[in-house]
Amino acid sequence: MKKIAMLALMLVLAVSLLLASGCGKTENPLATITLSNGDQIMIYLYPDKAPNTVTNFIYLANSGFYDGLKFHRVVNSTLIQGGDPEGTGTGGPGYFIEGEFSANGYTQNDLSFTAGTIGMARFSNSQGAEDYNTAGSQFFITVINKSSSYDGYYAGFGRVFSGQNLVTQISQVPAHDNESPKTDVVIKTIRVETYGVDYGAPKTIPLS
Repeated sequence: MKKIAMLALMLVLAVSLLLASGCGKTENPLATITLSNGDQIMIYLYPDKAPNTVTNFIYLANSGFYDGLKFHRVVNSTLIQGGDPEGTGTGGPGYFIEGEFSANGYTQNDLSFTAGTIGMARFSNSQGAEDYNTAGSQFFITVINKSSSYDGYYAGFGRVFSGQNLVTQISQVPAHDNESPKTDVVIKTIRVETYGVDYGAPKTIPLS
């Protein structure tokens, strides 16, 4: 009995040390995209890579901004895109955020666009040129690796850890010529578990 009690005490001490050192603690915010049919895509977000981008996504998601929106763009077995309240690829939250990627002078974000990476979509100006500071609410999730053309030019800010098969299935929904799905794929909710961390509101850029 004494040996059992000693082993139990040692186990309690070991667990206490692990918790005190931060081992086993979830540090990354966890985003859950729940579709209208109940299926879920779960994504770890990386505030150490793109802090304001993550803050913006959490701010919008937990305020209910994404509820009821759809994936308005699907590129077969390549990527899916959502987060537009207009459903046309032209809408946003009424503001922009700065692009946190190296082409925009931001070197902290080294997240590569491998399969399952979530990134922020951007607009182009009237001349068709890239505008690096025009992300708002629209996001995309990659199905295949896009690192050669996307790395350093889009703000990746998380990666799918559960439900990547659903991302692939959505990307294969038949689409019109403008890449809008012929059958709506609706987001019921997006919520982010922050594990007690208050990320506050994002730094924004007014629409010009």
